[in-house]
Amino acid sequence: MISEIEVEGVGTMRPVNDWQMMRIKHMANRGNRHIAFVAFGLGMTIRQFKSLTLEKQRAAWDAHNRLNSPQAVIVSEPAHPRPPRPYQRVPVDMMAEYGRRLLQVKRELPHGHFRQWIENKSGFTYSQAQRFMRAATAETSFQLRHQVVRHRK
Repeated sequence: MISEIEVEGVGTMRPVNDWQMMRIKHMANRGNRHIAFVAFGLGMTIRQFKSLTLEKQRAAWDAHNRLNSPQAVIVSEPAHPRPPRPYQRVPVDMMAEYGRRLLQVKRELPHGHFRQWIENKSGFTYSQAQRFMRAATAETSFQLRHQVVRHRK
């Protein structure tokens, strides 16, 4: 993902932040709103941007368009799905998936550190973690007990 583009003779184009976005959203002059994205992205005021030469304005617009193009914005899947809220219903397959991940973490942590990790860093409650790990081990043992053995003829 592209995070900034250098515009020669003007400055560095960056995406607008939340504060700038709110300022743009509340602008009374709608004609200046589209200019504000480019001006604020360069760290300028609208008046400063309008005082640039047309050539520099075009270069700034090109940088803005490249920065915000679909090819520049890559949405990646989160490494771990968001943990469920307390009292939220969780499908059995998701419970087993959470449980497998928790069991992996439990294997990697030293003895006695898992509960602290659950309570401080995982986003799960300890009872949720126990329930999810139980679902993962039950699913694994069910699969082992009910394996289909194929005989060759």
